[in-house]
Amino acid sequence: MKPDNNSRLFHTEQAILQDALADIGNEAYTGNDLLFRYKALTSQYQKLLRLCRKIFHISDSQGLILQQQQNEMQMLLDNAEQGFLTFGPSLKVNRQYSQECVRIFGRKIGGEPIMELLSQGAKISGEQVADKLHKAFILPADEGKEVLKELSGIVTIDDKKVRVDYKKINQADTDSDHMLIMMIMTDITEKLKADAKIHYLSFHDKLTDLYNRSYIDYMTPMLEQADKLSLSLIMIDMNGLKVVNDVFGHIQGDQQLVSLASVLRQACRESDIICRWGGDEFVIFLPNTKQNECIAICERIGRLCREVKHTAIPLSASVGMATKDNLKIGLLEVFNTAENRMYSNKLREGQAIRQGIIDSILLRLQQQCFEEVGHNERIAVLGAEFMNYLGLPANARELDILRPLAMLHDIGKVAIPQNVLGKKGVLTAEEWEIVKKHSEIGYRMAQSISDSALAEIILALHERWDGQGYPYGLQGKNIPWLARVFAIIESYDVITHERPYGAVLNKEEALSEILHVSGQLFEPELADNFIQFMEGK
Repeated sequence: MKPDNNSRLFHTEQAILQDALADIGNEAYTGNDLLFRYKALTSQYQKLLRLCRKIFHISDSQGLILQQQQNEMQMLLDNAEQGFLTFGPSLKVNRQYSQECVRIFGRKIGGEPIMELLSQGAKISGEQVADKLHKAFILPADEGKEVLKELSGIVTIDDKKVRVDYKKINQADTDSDHMLIMMIMTDITEKLKADAKIHYLSFHDKLTDLYNRSYIDYMTPMLEQADKLSLSLIMIDMNGLKVVNDVFGHIQGDQQLVSLASVLRQACRESDIICRWGGDEFVIFLPNTKQNECIAICERIGRLCREVKHTAIPLSASVGMATKDNLKIGLLEVFNTAENRMYSNKLREGQAIRQGIIDSILLRLQQQCFEEVGHNERIAVLGAEFMNYLGLPANARELDILRPLAMLHDIGKVAIPQNVLGKKGVLTAEEWEIVKKHSEIGYRMAQSISDSALAEIILALHERWDGQGYPYGLQGKNIPWLARVFAIIESYDVITHERPYGAVLNKEEALSEILHVSGQLFEPELADNFIQFMEGK
């Protein structure tokens, strides 16, 4: 059997016992008067040695268990997301503390004075903290607990915000020199940042970084106070957002909103509260602002909008304002007045707004989409003459639609990449699919800035008589009549003038081409009528 630690520990005593037992068995001592007493003494010595070995065995086992428990406790502390340390009346950190303490303080801290560790972020002087900690050790448990509660709070350690709590550890049958205070530290830096971000986002619009409606709800009681009078309010509705979203996509629409938000910041003062109310609407609250001052800010918003360049369409907004001069007028009443004025202005300015959007898109179409100057005007004139030749009365609805159709028939092309529209070679299948989207884009644009009848014609302009057109493959007379007429007129003008693809044809060649595709692209009767009409010119 392998000897245990106790055997090695009591080696000398065991040897003495063995010698005594040998003496007892030695015949030379038989008859000795002291032998009996020697035997008794040896027996008691053997029992005592056996008992000591048991005691030491138990002590070793308990020591191992205690060491294992201590190791497990240290492991738990080191893997906790909190820092734990203890100190006594000397106010110096004990040698054992959790690994989180090393991260928080950036170094090992065993034996260091508590006051030096906390000196960076203490709300009170180091002497006051030390005084309170000393009191916590000598005061009764409940009073000491209250003192420690006063010291608990958030401190700054380097660039960290740390929540510090204290707990007095009362050990039974010990005096104050052996009492301990545990300090529990929680790094709340990231939590505070996250809380601040959540708080910020709860009161701000994510896209424009302006205040949102929740913030206005929060501020309403304060805006109703007398010290805010005169309180002016401006309601703003951005023009053309739907057009931008439909044609250029929501990313461009978002950029349009961001541009307007920037204008509002420039036009307003630091004391003004600018809010994105929702969608394309904004509201500005202007404390201590009289009506004439508010009018000047409205005018500044309009001027700054006109100065903005490089947006999908010209930046503009309809504006309405109202001023509250006394507490008898409620904020809701001021809001409604400003909103009604804004919608009234939008209605009055609507035609000019739409025309401005149309003009900007037509200019962009001309600059970026290889539209030849004069094309729209020529087909408007030619179309009116041809429809007159066909016998349409002067007040016909088709004639009313013709001119805006001539101006806007290719408006959807503004959303098609220039390298595709201007390509001189044959389009790939993928490129052709991109080009075909312009009919639907033009349809959506016309719906936003004009009327639905015009939009329906624009959508059908590339349908073919034989049903092989796009976007829906309509055939024959299922194609609107004006779309069938306009397709012939527009094609004739395109092939008889400069274009990035194809040679320019003379009148006879162009009419021959129209006759050639009659029954495929064009309605045969209308094609024949057009040829006769042109031959008579």
